[in-house]
Amino acid sequence: MQSQTMQSQAIQRKVLRTICPDTKGLIAKITNICYKHELNIMQNNEFVDHRTGRFFMRTELEGIFNDTTLLADLDGALLEGSVRELSDAGRRRIVVLVTKEALCLGDLLMKSAYCGLDVEIAAVIGNHDTLQTLVRTF
Repeated sequence: MQSQTMQSQAIQRKVLRTICPDTKGLIAKITNICYKHELNIMQNNEFVDHRTGRFFMRTELEGIFNDTTLLADLDGALLEGSVRELSDAGRRRIVVLVTKEALCLGDLLMKSAYCGLDVEIAAVIGNHDTLQTLVRTF
């Protein structure tokens, strides 16, 4: 019965953000919990701020989620003072800052328009009006 319920649920893509005190084995702990929840890791980035001793990790996951139990399992594994957040992985809205050069902006606009870059360009801000015609095309 449980497998039928799992199959009827849609596969989702979400982003897990974790911020916590740095200790050994954090990547293994977090990714093991994701594995136990049968979630596929699509992308993972981590960073340690050695000045503050804080660990930052962003993990893009795909699978069938039970947000409540996933977050509870993470709470049980992470140190006190940890922050974890699970959100839908949708297209990000960005603002592009430009000057007079069209090449990079044109590349971003093309990739965004034809789904080669998973972002929505909300605005283009420039200190010259040179690229205004190019921006209006998209």
